[in-house]
Amino acid sequence: MRSLFISFAFLSLLCPVMTARALAADEQPIKDRIQEFQTAWNKDDTVAMAAVWADDGTLINPVGVFARGHDEIVKVFVQEHTGPFKATTYTTSDVKIQWVTPDVAFVDVTAVITGIRDAKGVAAPDYAHHVAWVFVQKDGKWLAAAARPYQFMTKPAEMK
Repeated sequence: MRSLFISFAFLSLLCPVMTARALAADEQPIKDRIQEFQTAWNKDDTVAMAAVWADDGTLINPVGVFARGHDEIVKVFVQEHTGPFKATTYTTSDVKIQWVTPDVAFVDVTAVITGIRDAKGVAAPDYAHHVAWVFVQKDGKWLAAAARPYQFMTKPAEMK
């Protein structure tokens, strides 16, 4: 009985470690999808960018354009990548994943777009931002159900 108790106590100590390792392994396919998006962006490959989304996925870009589904999302990316985001570089970092369920994850990504040019070809400032993603696992593949890029405001003086 004592050895059973000790075995149980030992296993209960290992469970959080095993769970953390399992979750870290589960995070990699989502990080891979974000990398796929980044690679496609950097090639101006709007179809591959939209392929990261589920069939019914949604996007609201930074200027408020809403798109649902691959066709509409491609259209938004084509507008962006034949304009100010053509030939830009998209870099992601600091990917934070919060599990909602084993098949749903909320993901916050820090990102920056460099090389932006206005309609006259004049360089624009880099666009440092975050993207709030919801990823869902469908048929064994992680796909974006939603993405919402956002940028933090400058903190007002009274809040500093």
